[in-house]
Amino acid sequence: MAKDTIYVTGHKNPDSDAIISAMAYAYLKQQLGYDAIAVRAGEINSETEFILSMFNEFAPPLASDIKTRVRDIDFDDVVLVDKDKMFKEILDIMREEHKKSVIVADEKRQLVGMATLADITSLIVYDLDKKNVLLHQTPLGNIANVIKGEIIVDCGNSSNGQIYVVSGQHFSCEDRLCIVSDNVARQRQAIEQGARVLIIAGDFYDESIAQLCRQNGCSLLLSNRSIYRISRDIDLAIPIKLVMTPASEITTFNFDDYVDEVKVKINKSRFRAYPVIDRHGHVIGLLSRFHVLKHANRNLILVDHNEFNQSLDGADQANILEIVDHHRIGGIKTSSPVFFRNEMTGSCATIITEIFEEKGVEIPDDLAGLLCCAILSDTVNFRSVTCTQKDIDQCRKMARKAKLNIEELGPAILRAGASLKNKTMESILHHDLKRFKIGKKNIAIGQNNIESFEAIVGIKDKMNRLLEEFSRNNNLNIAIMVFSLIDGTGSYLLFKGEDEVVVEYAFEDIAVNVDGYMFLPKVMSRKLQIVPRITAAAEDR
Repeated sequence: MAKDTIYVTGHKNPDSDAIISAMAYAYLKQQLGYDAIAVRAGEINSETEFILSMFNEFAPPLASDIKTRVRDIDFDDVVLVDKDKMFKEILDIMREEHKKSVIVADEKRQLVGMATLADITSLIVYDLDKKNVLLHQTPLGNIANVIKGEIIVDCGNSSNGQIYVVSGQHFSCEDRLCIVSDNVARQRQAIEQGARVLIIAGDFYDESIAQLCRQNGCSLLLSNRSIYRISRDIDLAIPIKLVMTPASEITTFNFDDYVDEVKVKINKSRFRAYPVIDRHGHVIGLLSRFHVLKHANRNLILVDHNEFNQSLDGADQANILEIVDHHRIGGIKTSSPVFFRNEMTGSCATIITEIFEEKGVEIPDDLAGLLCCAILSDTVNFRSVTCTQKDIDQCRKMARKAKLNIEELGPAILRAGASLKNKTMESILHHDLKRFKIGKKNIAIGQNNIESFEAIVGIKDKMNRLLEEFSRNNNLNIAIMVFSLIDGTGSYLLFKGEDEVVVEYAFEDIAVNVDGYMFLPKVMSRKLQIVPRITAAAEDR
């Protein structure tokens, strides 16, 4: 994902207004030159599905949260090498790629190990004993390669790793790798003393020396380089697999890991760089402490809500750019000023259509149709007390553009969302469910449209048990379910929680008991008729 991507989202348990407003505003931002994408904070309901299918549109992708992940931040490109690469090859790669570390991987890009420049240089310069052990394990072909030499005799053995330059009259070559000039007498003496590998620095060798090597189990190499250069470069023949940190000891991070969790692990780790692994187990990059500490959070625009507890998880950590809403202003806080547009309309989609006009951006016919449907839905076909003349005017304007018949469309949309058939109690509970922090009380209010009271006659006991369980498991003071009649005559309420008395007190002057439901005549709007009364009652109690 691009680091400058702007995500546009409606609230959790989204209704049609939240989904379509996010889609429309993301399109508007795209037309203005931004990399914007609409996402949704929950599953779509049957009404929204009905509306989208009318225009052959798909719902925005589902986002579980907006927390910054490893994939959202910059990390270094990775250099992959084979485990059999020699020090010389690794150092050449590091120099060419300007890297201080390499990832050792197999042919499937799976992590095998990791090696740093310090791993190589510290061994060569400071750890003679370990270097000797590793040279003992180094293939003869590597040595021939690094000194630009030729293997004359390969006895399949190896030295003890100790390098000895044959000179003077007295020397000891037993089990060693010996480097000698073209002096045949010294060559013969080194072989007879038990040298395991003999490197002749010169342009030729005597066949009698090769024969003596075969008889004594001594491998013979010929290189036209100087004794000094051979002795200097021979350490570079060691394969990287002998010094790398194996995968089992490396801290790695997945492409989808949360950055906050990465920080915790890094603070407990001794490494400077960490391989990044994708979903297929491939190594795709290296992450450093710098990357994690200097990362930028995701860019986010909120539509149809302005409270963190109603938004995507992690919204409080995001870089909030804009808020477009028509609800009460909650306790949201941002780290810097943002564009905040909040109007008293019945639908957020109404405000979105205004912004299109203000920006001079043409609304495509299909999108106009979607916006028309969103306004009809959120204003309950203009019957909600929240509906304004602006909602009606903008809705009719969108309908003309999309060539829609509002008189037929409005009832059809409401019927599509009003049926509770084939819905589980859980899906009914979470339909358009919003959480509110009212004073010190945590309250959740869900809302469903119904055609008649008969739709909810048989679910009261099951819903009451579910509300009680939901309230208890989510540390709520009250969980409320509102069933609103699409003809606009009122709403039926069920509620459970330790502060049920707040709801009773809030509506005691208008409430009517109907078979265990609290019926509120002419009450349709959660934001204008239910939340304000509960807020006042909660403050009084």
